[in-house]
Amino acid sequence: MTSARRAEVAFGAAILAGVLFIALLGPLDRRLELVHINDFSGVWAGPRAVLAGVSPWDADRYPATRIALGTQESDAPILSYMPWVVIALLPLGLLPLDVAAWVWMIASMALAALALRALLRTFVPGRPLVHGALGLALFVGQPGFHAIVLGQWSLLLLAAVAAAVLALRAGQSRRAAAAALAFLSKPQLFVWTALGLALPAAWDERYRRFLRYAIVLGGVVVLSAWLAYPEWFPAWLADIPARRTSRSAVLLSAFGELMGTPGRVLAIALIGAGVVFASRFVPASDPWLAVWLALSSAAAIYSWSYDQVLLFVPLAIACGVLAAAGRERALVRLALAGAATLLFISPALYAFGVARHDETFSIAVPVGFFAAIAWLLWPYRRGASVSARAAQQVQPA
Repeated sequence: MTSARRAEVAFGAAILAGVLFIALLGPLDRRLELVHINDFSGVWAGPRAVLAGVSPWDADRYPATRIALGTQESDAPILSYMPWVVIALLPLGLLPLDVAAWVWMIASMALAALALRALLRTFVPGRPLVHGALGLALFVGQPGFHAIVLGQWSLLLLAAVAAAVLALRAGQSRRAAAAALAFLSKPQLFVWTALGLALPAAWDERYRRFLRYAIVLGGVVVLSAWLAYPEWFPAWLADIPARRTSRSAVLLSAFGELMGTPGRVLAIALIGAGVVFASRFVPASDPWLAVWLALSSAAAIYSWSYDQVLLFVPLAIACGVLAAAGRERALVRLALAGAATLLFISPALYAFGVARHDETFSIAVPVGFFAAIAWLLWPYRRGASVSARAAQQVQPA
């Protein structure tokens, strides 16, 4: 059996183990128990309300509609999401909540597994241990199974980021731009991803085409939805940003909790330093992508632990850089450390957060990922040695 075949078998077995873990060891039961009050029920309530003729951004009518639908109680009187998200999910709004939740869960898990498989086959082919470890961490790791229980977006967004990266590397700019439309569902997670994908347009034709397509497609989507619901923005702006950014698992919240205002200033300074650091790599190269995508999770504006599923993308890319440089031991250590973090450290931090009713300090996980990736890829920055530079060559279109 070839190494590629062994890697496929290891990944398939790991994903199967993850599915069995979800189905038999509690997460699925918990999801079924929470189906009418979890996060997906709140997402579903938006398009369902629109189909009932109620604007989700009408603070006078929407709360009563949400109660009538029997979905998640919210601390906000309006929907947290933007109108383009609601319009995109109208087909799910046509379905009963229970059916829509099953569709959402199965599609999320399937797409995430396919995306991770594509990443591993592209960046670290023929390495069964790495494929098996990361495949297991996808659903057994706390971010993955937590996203499934809550019906969150994270697994779908993992698939979208992976699709955009792989399409860009293959020179398929239109496909990359279409995948990047998913970033509009939770733009707070993709601030630095967007910058990391936009800056290379100054040097790389693939990224110039991607940027043009993304601006046009995104502009059409946003403008059309905005025209359909022009009242959404004043209501959303007056309530949601302050409510959602006051506390979450991000640097600003963690440092603010520890040190108050000086801590928030320090967090901003650290994020700025991260941006400067990420800018030291060759634009559009694999090290560039890995560092910017890791920074996007570590320096997000608003995030929770289930969003750490997105870390699989920069982790796989970073492992690919190490593989191209012939650093097998570092590659295996990084992959296994990443998987172990999601399997053991993330649940411990989440349990700590549950005990104190605040998972702010889960930010340690994406910060740790960024630090590890940054440290290992530093030799492949601009101006590094010729041998190091050979490992960071931009993939041909």
